[in-house]
Amino acid sequence: MSALHTPRYPHLALLDWPFRILPVRGNTTVWAGRQELESQVERLIRQLGRNSVSSLHLMWADFGAGKTHTLYYVEPLAKEHSLFPVYVEWPKKTTTFVDVYRGIANHFSLRVLSQLFRRCCENKGVDEVIDSVSRDFPDFGAVLERIYENNETPLIHEWLRAQPGVGRRELATIGVRNPIKTSDDAVQSVVVLVNLVAGSGDYAKLLLMLDEFQRIDHLPPRIRRDVNTGIRTMLNACPDSLSIILSFSFGRPENINFLLTEEVRSLVDPESIHLPQMTKAEAMEFVEDLLKSYRSSESVESLFPFTAESCQAILDHAGKLTPRRIMKRFNVVLRRADEDIEAGVMAHVTPEYATQILRNVPALEEEEEEGEGEEDG
Repeated sequence: MSALHTPRYPHLALLDWPFRILPVRGNTTVWAGRQELESQVERLIRQLGRNSVSSLHLMWADFGAGKTHTLYYVEPLAKEHSLFPVYVEWPKKTTTFVDVYRGIANHFSLRVLSQLFRRCCENKGVDEVIDSVSRDFPDFGAVLERIYENNETPLIHEWLRAQPGVGRRELATIGVRNPIKTSDDAVQSVVVLVNLVAGSGDYAKLLLMLDEFQRIDHLPPRIRRDVNTGIRTMLNACPDSLSIILSFSFGRPENINFLLTEEVRSLVDPESIHLPQMTKAEAMEFVEDLLKSYRSSESVESLFPFTAESCQAILDHAGKLTPRRIMKRFNVVLRRADEDIEAGVMAHVTPEYATQILRNVPALEEEEEEGEGEEDG
C-alpha cells in the first residue's frame, strides 16, 4: 500500500489509486481477497524457511489471475522467513540457459556478493570457503580471492552477469580464465551463489522464482531441453538450500507436461499453487479489500465510491473473473467518476453510470486470452 499520509483523492476517501493493472514492487504488501490462497502461499513460504531441503514448486494460473503480483508479494514475505528471494521474469528471447542465468546474477551486486562471502568466511574461514569453491569452479574461486583482497572491480560483476563482449585478456587481470558462456558454466555459478547464501548463516536457502515460464513453449525443442537440463542440474547439484518456483499462465495444469521433461517433472513437489478464476463472492471481496487497503477514512461505506449494485454491474461486464479483468474495468469507471464526484456532479457510482461507461469502451470487449497472458499480473 502507498505510504502516503495525505490522501491524494480525499473526495474518494482514498490515499492513492487502488486499481493498478500492472503489478508494482513496493505496492505488493496489499493482498486483496482470496484468503485461502493467501494462507496457502504464506504456509508454503514458512515451510521453505524451516526446511533446508531443496525443492521445485509450480504456480499455474489463468491469464491475468495475479501470479506475478503473488510472486512480488512473496519477496518481502520470504525475507521474513530467512529466504533469499530472487525473482526473474523469463527472457522473451532465450537461446540457452545462460539467458535465464543473467537474470539470476543481476540480483547479486558486488556489495551483496561481498557481504555473503565475508559472512561465509566468518563462519568457516576464508581458506575453506575459497578452496571449496575453487575445487569445482576455479574462476569463481579467483573472483572470491579478489574480493577478499578488496579488489572489487566492476569487471567482477560483468563476469558474474555473463556480460557479452568481456574478453579473456580483460578477465586475466582478475585471475579469471574464461567468461561464463555455456549452460554448464551458468549452473556452476548458481551453485556457488546458493552455497554462499546458505553459508552466510543469514538465510536458510535461496528462493528462485522464475516467472512467465510458459514462454519456453515457443522455443525449439533443443533449447527447451537445455533449459530443463539447467533446472535439473541445479537441483541435483544443490540437494539443500535451493527452492525454485516455476510460474506460468495456463488454464490447465496438465499443460506443464509439454514444457517440462520427465526428469524435471519427477522433481516437482506436490505443494504447488493454483490461481483460478474467482467466484462472484470472491471478486466482491477482492474489490472491497482493495479499497480498504487504500482507505483514508473509515467514515464511508466499505465499497465507496461504488455501491454493491454498481460493483455487481462491473463484475457482470468482466465475464471471466480474474484480478486483471476486474481491475481494468474498475479502473476505467473510477477514472471517469473521479472528477464527477469531486465536482459534486454525483455522490457515488451507480450501476447505470458504470454500465454506460463500460459500454462506450470497446477495447475491453476485444480482449484475447493470448494478449492477456503475455504480460501477466
